[in-house]
Amino acid sequence: MNKKIIYIALLLGWLTACNNSEQENAIVQSVRPVKYTKVVSSNLEGQHSYTGLAKAQKEASLSFKVGGTINNISVKVGDRVKRGQVLGTLDATDYQVNYTQSLASVQSSKAQIESAQAQMESAKVNYLAAEANYKRFEKLYETNSISISDFEQAKSSFQGAEASYKATQTQVEAAKAGQKSSESVAKSASNQVSYTRITAPFAGIITRINVEPNELVGQGNPVMEINSLSNPDVEIGVPENTISEIKNGQKVVVAFNSLHDHIFNGVVHEIGYSSAGTTYPVTIRLTDNDERIRPGMPASATFTYSDHHSVESALLVPPSAVGEDGKGNFVYLIQGTNDKYVCKKQSIKVGKLMDAGFEVVSGLKNGDLVASAGLNVLRDGMQVSLYQKK
Repeated sequence: MNKKIIYIALLLGWLTACNNSEQENAIVQSVRPVKYTKVVSSNLEGQHSYTGLAKAQKEASLSFKVGGTINNISVKVGDRVKRGQVLGTLDATDYQVNYTQSLASVQSSKAQIESAQAQMESAKVNYLAAEANYKRFEKLYETNSISISDFEQAKSSFQGAEASYKATQTQVEAAKAGQKSSESVAKSASNQVSYTRITAPFAGIITRINVEPNELVGQGNPVMEINSLSNPDVEIGVPENTISEIKNGQKVVVAFNSLHDHIFNGVVHEIGYSSAGTTYPVTIRLTDNDERIRPGMPASATFTYSDHHSVESALLVPPSAVGEDGKGNFVYLIQGTNDKYVCKKQSIKVGKLMDAGFEVVSGLKNGDLVASAGLNVLRDGMQVSLYQKK
């Protein structure tokens, strides 16, 4: 009986030990590996680099100012064209008919003016004769040399001739107004004919064609696109904390991912006033020419600031290591020894965002270890292990 009790006690002890071992294994297995970085001080040179894309200095989407059927597209994608070169035409038959009719109206209005002017000249002659006769009869009447009926008749003839002359003058003015109107219509019809042609607004290269011959297009519908031939600009996005440091005319060094053998010089050409998301658009105009640069190429622009922007012996942490909550910025400090570590939530104050990371103003010291990834799953006091790349 005693042996049996001892055997049961040993068995229970063994099971308890196994259970504790499993729990310890579970605890060990629950320790989260975490990527980390060491906080170090670095001497910075006052430089910042921003990425962006090359874009054409001039871009235009071309369309016809009138609708109609495509008669001809005289270029293809990739063609280089000169300013004023005809790129495509519509069937202009109907517009040409309207123009011809408007020219006929102009000629008719000119004929009306000539007729009205002839009538006015005749009425003027009658008016001058009637005026002279009236003045003569007026003097005779004053000396009682003619009867009042003769005087009244001369006066009536003069007034009729005067009214007729003024009426012909009005007709001439109306005919001239009609001519101006018909000439305006003819000018509009001429414009309509010219609008059946698309011409290049500047020297460039055709980058897209949206239509085919014999296709019906509406007024203002995009037909093709053209980019300028000169060196493309580079458009980058600059964060709000450094946009105030960018000035028009500021010198920039630009590198293209696909052109490893060359560095290009440029200057700031335009600075966006409103943000596009979290950054402000800045356009850089290259001062070096290279036909290999094409719109859409990824680029990196490096700015060198004046001395008062340089920071010496700054503590730096990567942006991925910095979180933000209602109290401000924080990091997770990793503390411990002998492969037993815990993370501690540490409030910090950050300064400028440099290429190498955030400048730490306070809250950390040189040599501290901080979590550099996965901040959303970490908690204050959580047990962690240092992630090691294999």
